[in-house]
Amino acid sequence: MMMSRRVLLALILICVLVIVVGISSLNELEKARNDLTHRPVVTTLSRGLDEPMLLAVSGGYVYFTELNGGRVGKVDVAGQNMMTLASGLGWPMGIAVSGEYVYFTEHHGQTVSKVGINGGEVIRLVENLHAPYGIVVSGEYVYYTDMDWGTVEKVPVGGGEVTVLVDGLRDPIRMKISGDYLYFTEYASGRLSKIMTTGGKMIVLALGLQYPCGLDVSDGYVYFAERDGGTIKKVGTDGGEPVTLASGLEGPIDVAVAGGFVYFTEQWGGKMGKISTDGGEVTYLAIDLKEPFGIVFSDGCLYVAESRNGEIKKVTL
Repeated sequence: MMMSRRVLLALILICVLVIVVGISSLNELEKARNDLTHRPVVTTLSRGLDEPMLLAVSGGYVYFTELNGGRVGKVDVAGQNMMTLASGLGWPMGIAVSGEYVYFTEHHGQTVSKVGINGGEVIRLVENLHAPYGIVVSGEYVYYTDMDWGTVEKVPVGGGEVTVLVDGLRDPIRMKISGDYLYFTEYASGRLSKIMTTGGKMIVLALGLQYPCGLDVSDGYVYFAERDGGTIKKVGTDGGEPVTLASGLEGPIDVAVAGGFVYFTEQWGGKMGKISTDGGEVTYLAIDLKEPFGIVFSDGCLYVAESRNGEIKKVTL
């Protein structure tokens, strides 16, 4: 019996639909497989800490401050060889590693100090401060902020005379050095500014911010977290109109820029995410964290201090 043209066309249409659906299903399967393959791997390097805050990575180790625990410690990037470098401190906060020393601020201890990368004697570089917070090391100097005194200062890495670079600030906290400039945020006054590492006139880059916190500098821009504003923003290193990259976040507190992305922690939202340096959609790399705070990027991995959970986590991208 000859098949009618109408039936033949119907069969052809069914075959085409089956092929299209099959290809679509294969594409969805491949997409799911790729998503699974490229999903970040989150591992815990250290547990049982008492409010870890800020981090630094150097020589295969993650160095951290432990606020309530009063310690500076380190753990290797594989989660082994946990070591206490200094204890009995008064709220250690900022941390930086340079050469054979770890430099840190004690917020309540009112000091800027250093200790060997394998521990040993704690050497006080500056004492009798009010509330030191951020710290960076560049060349032969240690730079730090004093929140209560409202100053940005520097001292030689071996100790000696303190130089006040700028005063009259309101709660300066975090800092980054890029080139000849030191960039810093003022928590209470809502400003982002810069000053030459040798001193001089302070240049305000952005005003009217809502509690700016962590910052990073890359390719002519300063990227920063605006905690109460719930945003990640960028502004040119010479100033200009700030650009909002992400909004509606829950307490963004710290940032790290690498490979065309801004990585950030949401302290209140309990998340760690990323967004392109040009803006776009936020992608979350870890959720259900307990007050994630400091974040650093090194060799294709992110390291985050989960302060309320007392853990240091590693995210392999």
